[in-house]
Amino acid sequence: ASGDDEATKASSPQQATKIEIIAGDDAAKQIASMRSPRFSPDGQTLAFYATRDVVTHNTCSLLALLDWSSKRVTTLIDIVDAPAPGYSSRPTTAFNGLFTGSLRHNAWSKDSKRIYFDTQVGTRCLWKFVDVASKQIVSPQYVDATLSAPESVGFETILDRDGDHVLVSVSSPVRPASVYIVTIDTATGQYTRAPVAIEDQQTSQSIQAWHVVPIPTSVSDEPAARKMLTESPAVLTAVLLPSKTSDADFEATVLVPASAPPAEGYPVVIDLHGGPHGNSPATYRVLYDFFAALGFAVVSV
Repeated sequence: ASGDDEATKASSPQQATKIEIIAGDDAAKQIASMRSPRFSPDGQTLAFYATRDVVTHNTCSLLALLDWSSKRVTTLIDIVDAPAPGYSSRPTTAFNGLFTGSLRHNAWSKDSKRIYFDTQVGTRCLWKFVDVASKQIVSPQYVDATLSAPESVGFETILDRDGDHVLVSVSSPVRPASVYIVTIDTATGQYTRAPVAIEDQQTSQSIQAWHVVPIPTSVSDEPAARKMLTESPAVLTAVLLPSKTSDADFEATVLVPASAPPAEGYPVVIDLHGGPHGNSPATYRVLYDFFAALGFAVVSV
């Protein structure tokens, strides 16, 4: 049998084939790089992430569809240039664009009608899905929002999925990663039964509360604008993309220790994540838990 296998491999060597694709809309015409291709179960459509330039860490991507028979590419989810104002106040339903690395191996629903994905929403990272026919993005119910309140949602991402059953990882600044099975109505994303805890980690005893605080971009941009920048070499002028700015708020996460505040207030540890990111993830970090146990408030930006 092994000899037959070797003969088959020798008679049909693997080759890379260039595919000439046809841009079906304006966004598709701007595609410069592609990644994470995933065929639909019916074999008719190839979904992939793409960018308008070379992909970098935390670049906003678009989700495109390639019709395999016609080789026509259309955009399912376009790039979002700037988040909608006030997105911090509605974390479970906001959508700021696709900020994610790759599509899951089983991103498609079995009927080829929906695509599931994780994406960052400011400091949070949440799973959602999109209806291929209508292009409607659905924000499902989330475990922590159901057990507590919408603002208590930090991270909820897909570990695995089978039909309307989704295995999710749930985390926040006060909750180490926990695992739940949720069952959803695939039309609405709402639960058809209560979430089932597979591994529910104990929440922090050292942090009494955490908050996501929107901060005006002017706080950082105005001081930066006063700094002199080195001019780009002339040889790069033709290939550099024009600079873009956004006046959308960025977010900071504030953790309040469970201990009683001193008369002069809590001492504060500020953790600066740095650029080029727009946020510091609102997930559990044992070091923050340790600082809170010592009586420090923590601000993560």
